[in-house]
Amino acid sequence: DPATALALVCGPELMMTFTARALLGRGMPKESIYISMERNMRCGLGHCGHCQLGPVLLCQKGAVLNWPDAAPLMEVRGW
Repeated sequence: DPATALALVCGPELMMTFTARALLGRGMPKESIYISMERNMRCGLGHCGHCQLGPVLLCQKGAVLNWPDAAPLMEVRGW
């Protein structure tokens, strides 16, 4: 049942975007979709910026984001 399910999505960023959109299209609440943004982290303190995605440093925020927080960061301009 999409209304009570929880989705944990990992993989390439483009795949996770399309997967989240498909889940939303099937009636899953956006707050029930989590994506794993496992980027290579170097310092783990937010100093090097290697894990930066838009304005977010994933080593500080956490590598797992819910879809409402992640969706604006996953937008690809120029498609």
